[in-house]
Amino acid sequence: MATTGSRIGCFCRPWNKNTLEEFLAGVADAGYDCAGFMRLQGDLVVRPGMTAAEVDALKADLDRHNLAPSTAIVGHAALADGAEAAIEEARGFVDAMTAVGCTHYLSCGTSNEAHYDLLYKVLREAAEYAADKGVTITLKPHGGISATNADLLKALETVDHPNFGIYFDPGNIIYYTGGDALENLAELAPGVVGICVKDESGGEKGDVNLEPGTGDVDFDAVFGVLKSAGFSGPACVECLGGEELADINERAARVRARLAGWLG
Repeated sequence: MATTGSRIGCFCRPWNKNTLEEFLAGVADAGYDCAGFMRLQGDLVVRPGMTAAEVDALKADLDRHNLAPSTAIVGHAALADGAEAAIEEARGFVDAMTAVGCTHYLSCGTSNEAHYDLLYKVLREAAEYAADKGVTITLKPHGGISATNADLLKALETVDHPNFGIYFDPGNIIYYTGGDALENLAELAPGVVGICVKDESGGEKGDVNLEPGTGDVDFDAVFGVLKSAGFSGPACVECLGGEELADINERAARVRARLAGWLG
């Protein structure tokens, strides 16, 4: 584990065409200490309404590979149905994460400007609901409401809850805006509680499906700014590139070695 205290992990996105067992084995064998959950074979791994048997099976799989559960992505399908439904959906995700043992709730925001104020409300309500459950509510750069570091600063100020923070994603800053991931990062950094380790090449709408450390993101500079602000959250690799399982696993191991250097 890094000396900063960050937990170093991988999301399941690179293994989306593989099984849960193949994902967990690849992450563990590459030397990571935690797993993050997005979609696997098209379905959210951690989601509202999980049965006790599903939760127990996932926890047993993690234990078998000596991996801690880290971050889980959420959906906001219920925003279109109004505040009550959207808040209930968010609480359902928190409950599932609490049951599994995940520490961070990861929102990708929304690109529908009509939902911006509602999403801020949902994130604030979720932060309050999760405050005593060990789950931190976060928002990542993903275009729309969270396209730039200035937008993320606005979210911090608007949600205004101690259990809410930013899950930084330097690759997405470039992908969605063509901008500089370092712009305003020093100001944002005290509110960054996690980082999606994602690279990008080709500017706006370029390629993010590549091995971190081979694209345009200056990870040394990004982690330098975050470490100066006392960053100690999870660092989870989101994309690796590659198609075949063996190649994905090899890329995961190479990035794990790079992360040790970036985190210091």
